[in-house]
Amino acid sequence: MRITKAGSGYAVKIYSTLESEVPIATRNVKIDGSTITMAFDMNSDPWLNYHRTYQATLSSDGKSLSGTWAVPGALDVPMVYHRTSPVTLHMLQPTRDLYIDVADGVKDEVLDWGGSGRPMVLLAGQGVTARGWHRIIPDLVTKYHVYSITRRGYGNSSKPPPTAQNYSAERLGQDVLAILDKLQIARPILVGHSLAGEELSYIGTQTPQKAAALIYLDAAYNEAYDGGVPTPPPPSPPPGFPKESPIDVTIDNNPGHFTTPIDLPILAIFANPHSDQPRPGLSPAYIAADNAFTTKQIAAFKKGQPNAQVIVIPRANHFVYITNRDEVLRDIDVFVANLPT
Repeated sequence: MRITKAGSGYAVKIYSTLESEVPIATRNVKIDGSTITMAFDMNSDPWLNYHRTYQATLSSDGKSLSGTWAVPGALDVPMVYHRTSPVTLHMLQPTRDLYIDVADGVKDEVLDWGGSGRPMVLLAGQGVTARGWHRIIPDLVTKYHVYSITRRGYGNSSKPPPTAQNYSAERLGQDVLAILDKLQIARPILVGHSLAGEELSYIGTQTPQKAAALIYLDAAYNEAYDGGVPTPPPPSPPPGFPKESPIDVTIDNNPGHFTTPIDLPILAIFANPHSDQPRPGLSPAYIAADNAFTTKQIAAFKKGQPNAQVIVIPRANHFVYITNRDEVLRDIDVFVANLPT
């Protein structure tokens, strides 16, 4: 955390390499005696709906801040910051930051991270941008030529009106195909997290010749393969949790509906049960129902996609490529090593 004077107030930047390769910043700083309150509200690349408050007490010698992060919809997190000498962070940056026309008046941001080997394109989950993969990109570029995409509606990409036509699974999948064609990325390995499963399945069912393989990272749910497994009703958000944006609501209301086998090699990694489930707003009944749904969905995906190699990681976080980074990277490398050249 770096705190500097900014006019009559203060500016704060937090460098949290587990979360972001860009600073988490705010100027909303209030001081009441030795109590300091910092409110972070970020809604631009790479953050969507990042709302957190840190309230802390400055020690009498001015050498530490001891307080608690309040995160809407999650447990409060205690954290102490100690005064220290400056630290230099060395973080990988993309070799190119591109804006590709995917439809009339719509451009998607594409980051080219370089690297050698087979092309690999990373598709982020809902509410995450192309920079959300920064935890594994340094490893991937040692073996693959890596690209990542910010889908329309988020980050630095265009934000057309929230209509079904603009944000259907088919439209989002067509955006990815447009990028592959315009950048002449021939038959990449497509890797998708969460919502991106529907983009993978669109390409896999409609134009399988455009990809070499599909990798679903906790992404092979109903939007990616509809095996007839009903999802439990979602819980009500906890008090203070930010409302979904109109774009998120539109995407949620227009999910993919894919039921046919995909003629491509598939790796699907599931987290089951999820380690991030016990949090405010999730009742034990809902957690049990969600775990039961995931178990049934895994079985349905295996049956409906006979080309799929399925790996289940117990008690992994939904962001499985972060919490179980080494295991996921190893699984990807083994899978790719067995692909046709």
